[in-house]
Amino acid sequence: MIRLFITLPFVLGLIILAACNQDPTAMQWLTLKWQSSPGVLALVTGALFYALGYVCAWIGTLGQIRRARKAEQQVRTLETEMADQRARASVTAMNMAAPAAPAPQEPELVAKVPPAAPDTHAPSLPPAENRT
Repeated sequence: MIRLFITLPFVLGLIILAACNQDPTAMQWLTLKWQSSPGVLALVTGALFYALGYVCAWIGTLGQIRRARKAEQQVRTLETEMADQRARASVTAMNMAAPAAPAPQEPELVAKVPPAAPDTHAPSLPPAENRT
C-alpha cells in the first residue's frame, strides 16, 4: 500500500509531463538520432527504470525466500525430533513409574492372632480330648 502512495504521484507526474510536451523534438544519444516528444521519452524512461527497480527488488527477495525455506525445513526437523524426544521421555517415565510388580500372594484366610498369655487366676480346664 505504501508503494502505491510513492508510485502513484510519480506516474501521474510523468503522464502530465507527457501530455504537456507533445511536440516532436530531434534527439540524439551517442550516434543514435531520432525524433520524439520529451513526454513520451520521459514515460518510456520512467517505465524502464520502474521495471529495472522491480527486478532488482525481486532478486533481493530471492535470498530471503531461500533463507525462509531453509528455516521452515529446520523448524519441521526440530519439531519431529522434539516429538520423538517427548515420546521417549513419556515411555521412560511410564517405565519408571510402574516398577516390576511382585508376584501376587494368596490372601490369608485366617488372621494370625498372637497366643494369649496364660491367666494365672482362672481355673485350668482339662484338654479337650479328656472331656466327656
